[in-house]
Amino acid sequence: MTADQLPPAPHPTPRSRRMFLTLAALTAGAPLLAACRGGSGPGNDDGASSGTAPAAASPAPTEFQELEAHLMGHRLTVRVSPLVRAGEEATALVLELTRAADDAAMADVQSKPPSSDTLPISSYMQASAAPSSPKGASGTRLLDPGQGRVWTSTMTSWMIDVKLAPGQSETTYVPFGPVDVDQVTVFIPQTGLVAVRVIDRDAASGLGVDLDAMDKALDKLGADADKTAPAVVEHFTQALDESASTRTTDKDVTTTLASDVTFTPDSADLSDKADAQLQTVADQIAQHPDGGSLDIVGHTDDVADDAHNQKLSEDRAAAVKDRLGRLTDLASWEVTTTGKGESEPAVDGTTDEARAANRRVVITITPTGGTAAKQPGATGSAAPSSSNDGLPEAQGPAGKGPDGVTVNGPDSKGGQITITLDHATRSGGLLLGRLEITTGPGGTGGTWTLASWLDDNSGGVLSNVRGEPDGFTYAADGLTLLADGQRVYPADYVPASSKDHNHSILTERMLGEALAEGATTTVCVVWPDTGQDTLTLDHPKAEHAPAPAFRLTDIPVTDS
Repeated sequence: MTADQLPPAPHPTPRSRRMFLTLAALTAGAPLLAACRGGSGPGNDDGASSGTAPAAASPAPTEFQELEAHLMGHRLTVRVSPLVRAGEEATALVLELTRAADDAAMADVQSKPPSSDTLPISSYMQASAAPSSPKGASGTRLLDPGQGRVWTSTMTSWMIDVKLAPGQSETTYVPFGPVDVDQVTVFIPQTGLVAVRVIDRDAASGLGVDLDAMDKALDKLGADADKTAPAVVEHFTQALDESASTRTTDKDVTTTLASDVTFTPDSADLSDKADAQLQTVADQIAQHPDGGSLDIVGHTDDVADDAHNQKLSEDRAAAVKDRLGRLTDLASWEVTTTGKGESEPAVDGTTDEARAANRRVVITITPTGGTAAKQPGATGSAAPSSSNDGLPEAQGPAGKGPDGVTVNGPDSKGGQITITLDHATRSGGLLLGRLEITTGPGGTGGTWTLASWLDDNSGGVLSNVRGEPDGFTYAADGLTLLADGQRVYPADYVPASSKDHNHSILTERMLGEALAEGATTTVCVVWPDTGQDTLTLDHPKAEHAPAPAFRLTDIPVTDS
């Protein structure tokens, strides 16, 4: 086991709006973040890379690696293969799953136990809770931290299910499209994040992979051609005062300013707080000396008539342009300003909250050459911080990451959980984390699911903080980092097959069980790199939900 790996986790006891963080410069790495036993030395591969891993990086093993997993309170061993080039247009991952012979019974772990003691692996490892979602371990994803890309499984079958009785083993396969690098990081739900090599079929046969069984399985699993291409990892952050939010892709940086902060009411006069907002945007612009295009769009609510709102939105966009021109040099930028009035609301509705969300100015920075083309020496944040100085006061209990923090339920449902994060691993432009969550007296509390303690409850009228309508069901999307006056959300991406362009998130998405006391669950999460040596993880209190706040501090960051 390497220094970057976590020790085995303890066994369970039987029985929705604003952001600032530009895309970090992405360098490659070989992350290995999981509880491992065995199979771990570099193989006979020469370690050559197709472009993402630096020559100094240690290559991932070319044999199976063994991980210790905790799936919703149950103990498994997961042996993960290198990624096999199964054909010209397909790759496949082999997962050998074994449930511990002395694993706690389902009735002793879940608050609403099923009639059978057969563990439904697919319910915890599949891509989503939708009835048509592919089963098996379809939620497994491949990451290329060096280039900021993610591959999702091409599996289409919802008939292939995986279930395990205590002591039982099963081999399952996860198909992907073609992969053009020699090493990827595998995100295995409720298990871990581990770097694996990409190998040819002949090499796989030498490792003991049954190629005939793999081919037959891949035929049954199907292949969605729309899912073969990788998606770009995106970054979303929100200012702690909720005055702004920023989404960063490989092509552009889009910042949304709350007009209630930027302007005096019903006017285009900049407020006293506007310069703090706009200076951050100006710093982002200055990181790209070659220029590009800068698009500024004003929006209003539906109060007053159309003509008034249209002019107000145009004037506000122009005011932002003028002030940015004083804060930074725009000579190399093609700047456009537009007013949309009330015609393109962020959300429907006439409540005060809805109207506040609709009053905004959206600034899109599209640098020549994309967001990776930065001023030499520039980092991912306009004003990166290497410390956690100046953090807001914790809204709930706090503890050091390796020691953990114990959190009690906020209401009559009771419940208690303890959260630990030993460290995070820096790989490319990403931070990889593996938390352990153990329930205390009362479990997760009545009918509460584990996701209820960990999700993002701040969306309000926007449904989720990203402003998308459906949110993330059963997801641990509220596990944010605090850095430089920003709340950094787990990294996300738009799947290639997405029809509505909504994002999927790089954390656990299937935490939909109510657990009894003593259950331990592994929670994996990926964040954009904040540039810090130690991290602060924060789950804030939300106005619209009772889930408790908590904080983990002093989480060390190790390099892959």
